[in-house]
Amino acid sequence: MIEEKTFDTGEVTLNYAEGPSSGPPLLLLHGTANRWQAFTPLLPHLSARWRVYALDHRGHGGSGRANQYGFGFYYGDAVSFVEEVIREPTVVFGHSLGGRLALKMAADDPSSTRGIILGDSSLSPPTPSPGRGGGFMELAKTIEEYGTMKEIYIALRRRTGEGFDPVHGLTRAKSLSMADPVMLRSIAEHMADLDSPYSHFHGYDPDELLPRVSCPTLILQAGKGMLSDEEVEKALSILPEVYHVKLAGMLHEFLTQQTEPVLKAVTAFLETLR
Repeated sequence: MIEEKTFDTGEVTLNYAEGPSSGPPLLLLHGTANRWQAFTPLLPHLSARWRVYALDHRGHGGSGRANQYGFGFYYGDAVSFVEEVIREPTVVFGHSLGGRLALKMAADDPSSTRGIILGDSSLSPPTPSPGRGGGFMELAKTIEEYGTMKEIYIALRRRTGEGFDPVHGLTRAKSLSMADPVMLRSIAEHMADLDSPYSHFHGYDPDELLPRVSCPTLILQAGKGMLSDEEVEKALSILPEVYHVKLAGMLHEFLTQQTEPVLKAVTAFLETLR
C-alpha cells in the first residue's frame, strides 16, 4: 500500500509517497510541472521488490510553495530527503528534471547513490535559451487564468488540436492544477541566465558530472523525445557501467504511454542491483 507523508526540509514542506518495506530503497523523481503520481503505472510492480519513495518537488503536487526555485534548490531538497528520510544508499530513477537531479546526486554523493536511471534527461551542457521560456510562461498563465483541473484540461485540448492525447491531457491538467505558477514563471524568467541560482539548469553540467559517476546507470531514451543519439553515445563512452534502452516511438512523457517496455527495461536493470 502506498502512503503519502510529508518531510520538512526547514525551508519547505515536501510531500512524498512511500511504499511497503519490500526491499532496498528506490527514489522516484518526476519531471517539471508533474508530480509523483506520474509513476503510478509502474508502482504496483516496483513496490513488490523495492521500498519505493516518490517525491513531489517544491512547488509541485502536494509539496509546499517556496520563495526560491531553481535546479540547485530541487537538488538540495532531494539530497536532504535521502539523508534524513531514507538514510541509506539509494537507487534513483528520475524522469527529465528528475533524471538531471539523479545524475548530479550520483556525481556529487556517490556513497549515497547505488544506481541511477535517467529517463529521457538532457545530457548536453545547457545553453541560454530565452525562447524556451515562453512555453513555461504560457503554462503559468494557463494556471492563473483557468485554475481548475477541468478548465485547464479544456484549455490544453483547445491549444493542442488534433494531436491531443486525452490520457496524457488528464495527467497534465491535474499536475498543472496543483503546480505553483510562480515556479513556472521563475523558469521562464531565468531561462537565459545560467549563472543565476534561480535558473532551471544552474549547477547542471553533464560534461563535468558524467566523468564523476561511478555507479551503474540506465539511460532510457524516448524514440521521439528530447535526448539525442549523439548525447547517448557520448554518455556511453564516458560512464563506466552504463546500459541504454531506446523506447521506440515513445514521446518524452513516456510514463503516461506504454507501461510494458518501460517496466521491462527498469525491472531488468534494478534486478542487477539486488
